[in-house]
Amino acid sequence: MAELLKGNPIAKVLYSDFRRRTDEFRKAGIITKINIMIASNDTAVETYSSMIIKNCEKAGIECEIRRFDYGATTEDILIEVGNANSNKSIHGLIVMLPLSKNIDERKVLASISPVKDIDGVNPYNAGKTVLGDDSFTPNTAQACKDILVKSGIDISGKHVVIIGRSNIVGKPLANMLIQKGVDATVTVCHSRTRNLKDICRSADIIVAAIGSPLFIKKDFTNSEQIIIDVGMNEMKNPDGSIKLVGDVDFEGVKDFVKAITPVPGGVSPLTHTALIGNILKAVDLQLIEQSR
Repeated sequence: MAELLKGNPIAKVLYSDFRRRTDEFRKAGIITKINIMIASNDTAVETYSSMIIKNCEKAGIECEIRRFDYGATTEDILIEVGNANSNKSIHGLIVMLPLSKNIDERKVLASISPVKDIDGVNPYNAGKTVLGDDSFTPNTAQACKDILVKSGIDISGKHVVIIGRSNIVGKPLANMLIQKGVDATVTVCHSRTRNLKDICRSADIIVAAIGSPLFIKKDFTNSEQIIIDVGMNEMKNPDGSIKLVGDVDFEGVKDFVKAITPVPGGVSPLTHTALIGNILKAVDLQLIEQSR
């Protein structure tokens, strides 16, 4: 069977360090706090925000939730983002996606202060990621890189095939992996890519981030391959219960490939540690700004 690349053991080590740092901030009179804004009735948003709150509490970080009524406008949210940007007791800001259809998502995300952009969605931070400068990177993309690096997998010179070109995984991860010092060779594939199976079979590492359950089958893979499965898809069991599955047919490939992340328990724990790492970075940046 393939080696299982699990995120939980890595996350456990990181949380002890997170707690130490927030305790140090607290002793200095700084209560680490973030603001989470929700402007939709998407159940997945509520589930994910609850997970953020739970993991922040574990790390000693306080969370405020701002829920907008149905019919809230772009301007309503921009006002609240502006308030959070100027509030020195708020160190990080997350605008949960998706927003209601009547809200201008790009305008809202661009309004988040670059030093409080702990989700890495402001175009300023996205641009810094492209340039290879230190920045707030999107959490899921960072988690993909972290599980490879912290599992001791050498990326340098490897051919990484990323399936999916989203702004929160595919695009930023590609830019992160091609930077000098990381040195991967990256191919980004998507719904219009021709000969996808052949491209995937040529990869040393596959990152599956397409949101399509069990899409990657054995015939996409080779026996020396490492697979990072970002997918979190709900499927019904024969008895009607719900199970989480990835974008990869885990049962079909687990006895063939070299290593693979399970779903759940692979990338997802490190998505949360990446967020908390960004929160602590935000505190440091704001302390530097205030001392100038």
